[in-house]
Amino acid sequence: MKNSTVLTLAAAALLLLTIGCRNTPPKVTKLPDPATMTAGFSRNDANLNTTPIDGGGDTKGNGVVAINDPSLSDDSKLLDRDQDRTAFAHQTLYFEYDRATVRADEASKIAQVAAEFKTKGRDYDLLIEGHCDERGTEEYNRSLGERRALAIREMLIQSGVDKSQVFTKSLGKDQPANIGHDETAWSKNRRGEFVLVLPRKITTTQITQ
Repeated sequence: MKNSTVLTLAAAALLLLTIGCRNTPPKVTKLPDPATMTAGFSRNDANLNTTPIDGGGDTKGNGVVAINDPSLSDDSKLLDRDQDRTAFAHQTLYFEYDRATVRADEASKIAQVAAEFKTKGRDYDLLIEGHCDERGTEEYNRSLGERRALAIREMLIQSGVDKSQVFTKSLGKDQPANIGHDETAWSKNRRGEFVLVLPRKITTTQITQ
């Protein structure tokens, strides 16, 4: 009798445990507390532009495409300007998993970009895109991509680039460089890319006005 009771209780406990496991919600990565972000940038920087920018438009060859995003304000420096995605393609930075800190072995790329960009005129600007691998929630990766871009921006400014010429954009995990699903692919997707924004074109109408 005792053995029967014990077996009955054990079966009931196992059933409850199974039901409980099925109802347990999946783990969700929490967004980091903004107060604890350590990407190395000033949160009070009035010149910081983090408005998402759509690099849409027709390809014009040599990696140059038009920026034309109606969500940008009319006085945005980047509106209706072409961008060259090949100018600093070899300086793409790569990050460690779940980190927004620039790796020591990648920092020289920022110095190279800064040196080259400072030879450009005041009519040029620089857009930094932050990317992540496919793991984690969309919200978390948006935040992480932005922190990566901002960390690169801060180091560019420290290298002498005018902060009013540097803009950031987070693409999260939306545009992977490698569509694989292993560490080889993920290591290429955790990155920061530099996009050279070309001077605004002067049209015939503007010349005659």
